[in-house]
Amino acid sequence: MPDLLLPFLPAADPMYMCRGPVGEKQFILTREGPPTPEELSNENLLRILRIECSDLEANTLVWKCLGYRFDASSESWLTDEVFPKWRGNYPSPPDLIGMQRIYSKEVDRPSLKANQSIVRSIPADNKQSLKTHLKPYGFTGYKYAELTPNKTRRAQCANWLLFYREELFGYTVEELKERRRLKNEAEEAEKRRIEAEQGKTDEEWKPPVKEVF
Repeated sequence: MPDLLLPFLPAADPMYMCRGPVGEKQFILTREGPPTPEELSNENLLRILRIECSDLEANTLVWKCLGYRFDASSESWLTDEVFPKWRGNYPSPPDLIGMQRIYSKEVDRPSLKANQSIVRSIPADNKQSLKTHLKPYGFTGYKYAELTPNKTRRAQCANWLLFYREELFGYTVEELKERRRLKNEAEEAEKRRIEAEQGKTDEEWKPPVKEVF
């Protein structure tokens, strides 16, 4: 495992995302195929936070959940199954962590922007998924003094993976859109009920969500 504070030059190779080692140790992962329940288990996601997997492995699991599919014969990532909105912005899998660990603006900006995009796609109700699902497994968060861009982005990726597992995994885009419609209708009906009972009140502000689908 490369030192978190030192540049990792192999990641500068454009083919590293296709040829770098994955799933060779404790972290459960295969590059090919869709994500599996074992890959999305709490125990496996905890390894992302504990730096028990490589940046490439963390990235690869998120890529698979976004719908990218690795084709071994062409050594490329296919986008046929990628969430439509995400595919429009990222026609190839983006580095969400900053695998080179070089934080100059020129090198790191694409990774920073991609990570921010994945964070914005998480609804407010799912922002605390790390605490909800992984605290029982011993994760209490990082201490402020030990935070690095790498650890912060790993936590954000793990949080998105938990959101994906709980809300998106196993559904088609059409099914997700229908679930969203029904949820919005239920929330609007509840809002009208409260207004009718108590009179109109100020709406609770929620940060905008830019969904991947």
